[in-house]
Amino acid sequence: MEPGEAPAACVVREAEEETGVRVVVERLAAVTASPPVRHGNGDRAQYLELVFACRPADAGQVPRVCDDESAEVAWFPLDALPAMTERMREIIALVEKDEPEAWFAPA
Repeated sequence: MEPGEAPAACVVREAEEETGVRVVVERLAAVTASPPVRHGNGDRAQYLELVFACRPADAGQVPRVCDDESAEVAWFPLDALPAMTERMREIIALVEKDEPEAWFAPA
């Protein structure tokens, strides 16, 4: 996120910057925590993740690689997703539940 940027505005900007697709944020689907990571300098961290459900702002947009953060970008039907971690599949499933309230792990 850029300083002073709202989370939903960040999602819209990042999606367009990385895929060329302009999106509309429909809802906050989940609040999760990333798995712990160790950075190159030895610092350990864990990140708060806000998972948003979005849709393309306009039909017919063709995604494309727009920066060096992606090697390939494409649309996939949910029953034909490419290989990914089980965690990413779980996050997609949280979005697909289409619940009105965001999911989170209770304390």
